[in-house]
Amino acid sequence: MKRKDLKYRGEKCINCETSLDISEKYCHACGQLNSTKKLDIKDFIEEFFSNFYAYDSRLRNTFITLFTKPGVAAREFSEGKRHHHANPFRLFLSISIVLFIVMDIGTRFNNNRPKEKTETELISKDSTKIDYSKIYDTGVIEVDKKTGKEFHRDSIYKATEFNNPENLDHLTLRITSFRNYNLKNPQETPAVALKKLGYENNKINRYIYEKVQNLKSNDVLREISDYILGKLPFLIFLSIPFIAIIFWITFYNKTLNYTDHLVFTYNFYSFMFVSLILLEIIGFISTDISEILIGVSFSILFPIYLYKSLRNFYQNSRWKTIFKFLFLNILFIPISLLAVFVLIAVSIILF
Repeated sequence: MKRKDLKYRGEKCINCETSLDISEKYCHACGQLNSTKKLDIKDFIEEFFSNFYAYDSRLRNTFITLFTKPGVAAREFSEGKRHHHANPFRLFLSISIVLFIVMDIGTRFNNNRPKEKTETELISKDSTKIDYSKIYDTGVIEVDKKTGKEFHRDSIYKATEFNNPENLDHLTLRITSFRNYNLKNPQETPAVALKKLGYENNKINRYIYEKVQNLKSNDVLREISDYILGKLPFLIFLSIPFIAIIFWITFYNKTLNYTDHLVFTYNFYSFMFVSLILLEIIGFISTDISEILIGVSFSILFPIYLYKSLRNFYQNSRWKTIFKFLFLNILFIPISLLAVFVLIAVSIILF
C-alpha cells in the first residue's frame, strides 16, 4: 500500500495542523502529503528518487531551453511556469561554484604544464622593437633602446641602473628584482632590502616588496593576469544585481518589474558560465584551441546569443531590439571599464 492511498489520509495536516478534507492528497496550506502512514525504507527511497527526478527534469528542461531557445527559459519562469524550470538564482549559483572550481583546477594544471623553449630572437631588425610574445621563454623583460642592454627577470637590478627607478615602465623589473633579492635574503626586512637596492623606503616600495613574496614565479604579468581572470566570475557574480538595473533602464516596460529583468540576467550569465566551463575543460586538452574558442565566443557567440535572448524575452520588434542592443552595449562600456578598474584595484590589494 502506498502512502498516497485513501486509507492513510487524515483530516488534519501533520505538519501545520490545517484542517483537511479526506479527498485532498496534499495540504492546501503547506503542500505536505496528506498521509498518516509511517515512513518505511521503501517509501523513503521512492520519495528520494521522485524528488530527485523532479529536480533533474527541471534542470534538464532549463539547460535544453538555454542552449536551443535563448531567453525563453527566463520568459517562461517570469510568466509563472516555475515548475518546468530550475530556479534561476540557484542554477546560477551552482554553475558559478562549478566554474570557480574548474578555473582553479585549470590554473593549477597550466602552472604545472611544462613550457616549451623557443630560440626566436627577442629583438627585431630595427633593434628598437621587442617581441614580447617570447618574453616568458627568454626571461628578458626589457631592452634599453639607447644602449641595447637587456634586463632579465631572473636578475637583481639596483635603482642606479635605471634612468628613473620610480618610473612605471620599470615596474615589472622592480617587482622581479625585489622577488629575486628576497629569495636570496629572506631574513632581511623590507626597509633594509630597499636601502641596499637603492630604492626609496616609501609605502609603495614597501608594499610591493611585501607582496612579491606571494609570487610563485617571475612571470609577473602572466601570474597577475591569471589571478585577475580567476576573480572575473566572482566579480560578475557580485555585479548581477547592478547589471539587471541596466536591462531595466534599457528595456523599461510597465508589465515587467526589476525581478523579471534579474531573472533574465541570471539566465543569460548561466549560459555564459556553462560555456566558459566547457572552454576551460577544452583548455586541459589544448590551450591554443581554448584561447581561439574563447575569442570567438566573446566576439561572436555571446553577442548573438544576447541579441536572440533579448528578442525572445522582451518580445520587441527586430529593429527595436537591435537599437536597444546597441544602446545596451554603449551603457556597458563605461560600466565595464569601471568594473575592470575596481577588479584590478581589489585584486592588487588582496594579491
